[in-house]
Amino acid sequence: HTIWAAVAGKLLISERPAAQKIKILVIAVVIGLVAGFGLDMTGITPIIKRIATSSFTLASGGWVMLLLAFLYWIIDVKKNVRYAWIATVVGMNAIFIYLFFETVGYQWVNPVTAIFVKGFTGMVGVPEKIQEVISAFAVLGLEWGLCYWLYIKKIFFKL
Repeated sequence: HTIWAAVAGKLLISERPAAQKIKILVIAVVIGLVAGFGLDMTGITPIIKRIATSSFTLASGGWVMLLLAFLYWIIDVKKNVRYAWIATVVGMNAIFIYLFFETVGYQWVNPVTAIFVKGFTGMVGVPEKIQEVISAFAVLGLEWGLCYWLYIKKIFFKL
């Protein structure tokens, strides 16, 4: 995944025209998705996230490149930056929120939020699978709010 990101980053900061950058990203999408799902369907390597099999890395990389190509086209080519600040807030403290999510978020915020969300949604009869999704969005909102607070206070964690 790191190699996908490094190569895509180099591509995006290059002097190539925008149309050529998007074309290269879409080619990477097709290669990643076809190779990843092909390895899985033929039984050569199953898609397993936990151990990051080659098929998982290719397939998930393909999906991420598709999203990157779309966002590059919307934000950088079409200049539609109205909602880009939402991602900027998290991106300014990316290492912080990653570490927070993997430690305090995973051990404390997620379970405590789930107790409240499932309690309230359970009282009104929301199915358990939907409760899980609502809980995940609540955690996402709380963690984004934390990043927004850091952003407003101009507190940025760097390596």
